[in-house]
Amino acid sequence: MASALVARAKVHKEWIGDDHGDRYETAMETGVVPDEMQIVVKELLEHLRAALDYCAQQVWQHFGGQPAGAKVYFPIAREGFKESDFLSLMNRHLPGVAASSPSAYQAFRGFQAFADNKNAWLPELATLVNQAKHDHLEVASMPETIMNITRNDDGKVMMSFAPGHGPKRGGSPWMMLKADSAIWETGGACQVVFLQLKDIKMELSAFLKEAIDGSALIVDECRTLVS
Repeated sequence: MASALVARAKVHKEWIGDDHGDRYETAMETGVVPDEMQIVVKELLEHLRAALDYCAQQVWQHFGGQPAGAKVYFPIAREGFKESDFLSLMNRHLPGVAASSPSAYQAFRGFQAFADNKNAWLPELATLVNQAKHDHLEVASMPETIMNITRNDDGKVMMSFAPGHGPKRGGSPWMMLKADSAIWETGGACQVVFLQLKDIKMELSAFLKEAIDGSALIVDECRTLVS
């Protein structure tokens, strides 16, 4: 089930796209995120969270499934969470697992953002899914998001975000540069446009790649725990 949910999330991401002629580009061009895209993004995020909770349920059952009737969820440490408090969080969401399997405890600890910054997507996913609203996306076109365009001695165009003015993570996102022909010829600064998950200030395509790849990795590691 968990793998199927991640696979469905991948299908949704492909539907949104991140290339010329895709729905993503259309939203950038028009400045409008259609309701259908908002719904697809919401479903995609919910599929990933459901996949994680399904993994947690399987691990809990494998290591005893007690107490009967416990509400089991994938433990997610929020941003700023103290690592020393994780055992308490683990026991609350996966009762009995840490005591039964130190390796399972270490695995779930390793999934957290405090263990590795590459897992920053995990608490962000929880933030998005826990929002009751359906409009997660906005077309970001902010004056402080500035791209510098220059040409090197060979005439090759070089692009870089002004220091402190780039995206939160993800390097260069799928974006539209609002540059006229003069800037392309002589260089200068221009604004960029991209789709942003406004509650976490992340460009859509970069975040979805992190979350889908990260969820797939967690599914595989949880399958190892119960094999």
